[in-house]
Amino acid sequence: MQVVLKKRVPKLGNEHDIVKVKPGFARNFLFPLKFALPATETEIKRAEILKAKRVEKVETLLENAKEVAEKLKSVTLTFKKKARAEKLYGSIKEKDIIDALNEQAKVELKKEMVKMDDHLKTLGEHTVKVQLTEDVVVKVKVMIEAE
Repeated sequence: MQVVLKKRVPKLGNEHDIVKVKPGFARNFLFPLKFALPATETEIKRAEILKAKRVEKVETLLENAKEVAEKLKSVTLTFKKKARAEKLYGSIKEKDIIDALNEQAKVELKKEMVKMDDHLKTLGEHTVKVQLTEDVVVKVKVMIEAE
């Protein structure tokens, strides 16, 4: 059975893709959760038009992401925080990283783009990943110094 995806479904396809699935999967999972519609002629035509627009938009986003990545490669964020020995009294969170990038590099990012295993709680040099798109990931240096 062919369906048109309304949302991205992991391991199946992206929005507006036309995919072939088993009828039970479509009937019991995709349709009730409003992830897909049956692939009628009108839905297929509509999906093809919307998919072409999405591809254009993704290409421009990728170009912009590469430009931003080049900017961020040379950026080193420096924070001065109160500390005792090597440990900070607080921590550096994703929001702090975003605010500093906005201020220093004039780049506006979303909180979801900053990938941290844990909040930064020690003095010294750290590396934080910033995922601009699925393919473009930049490592930003973060220096934390004691006040």
